[in-house]
Amino acid sequence: MSDSAPAIVLAASGTSMPTARKVFDHIDQLARERYPQHEIRWAFTSNAIIRKLRSEGIAAQCPEEVAADLRDAGFRRVAIQSLHIVPGRGFEKLKEACIPRMRVAIGKPLLASDQDMQKVIAATAECEPALRDPQIPVVLAAHGNSRRPEFNRELIQLDALLRAAFPATQVATLKGQPGSDGLAEASRLARKMGRVHFIPFMLVPGDHLMNDVMGDEPGSWKQIVGAASTTCSQSLGYRDQVLQLFFVHLDDCLSELK
Repeated sequence: MSDSAPAIVLAASGTSMPTARKVFDHIDQLARERYPQHEIRWAFTSNAIIRKLRSEGIAAQCPEEVAADLRDAGFRRVAIQSLHIVPGRGFEKLKEACIPRMRVAIGKPLLASDQDMQKVIAATAECEPALRDPQIPVVLAAHGNSRRPEFNRELIQLDALLRAAFPATQVATLKGQPGSDGLAEASRLARKMGRVHFIPFMLVPGDHLMNDVMGDEPGSWKQIVGAASTTCSQSLGYRDQVLQLFFVHLDDCLSELK
């Protein structure tokens, strides 16, 4: 295939849950509708996920492997778009990837600037009525990082901005800061109002969301808050308003390759 248009690689951490992987189909469809002239491939940045998928007979490649296949197919330009939430270890791997004999541009993750923060908040408020209701406690459930505190900077900043705009809303993380201490306040409000709403701030509805946040076992966030009614939105990968923000970064990435 010719290199008339740069190839696109959508790079996510990945997931081993079959039901959660369906989110990639949704993202892929939107990407192909927006970029019909481009070859689109997928790559994963989690080595553990790649190994597990391969052990199950499922094809999974890292960014370097996908780029090598594209080079063999005749492409000399590739835009690798991060589908990570923050510029953490997954995004670092993209920047560190060794891809010889190709022009490469790396698209930034979702929260890469102060402007990104405001756009994400606006997009979330647009598609989440609960966020605009001051009577409903809302928790944005993020992953976080306990080993590399610097990777939590954007989530801490987002938490502060959200609390300022929507006092009943907070960002909580499974690992690292801002942590889950704020669930006590969500629980107090939820017991008063009888409801809590979770907004997954994760690309895929994987194990963390299904069990750590919404699980029925003691210790899950749902059980800790203890509301009479618990609702949960779809993950980021199903929220088109947010996906468009990733695509804006990809547009910038493609412009670098002209």
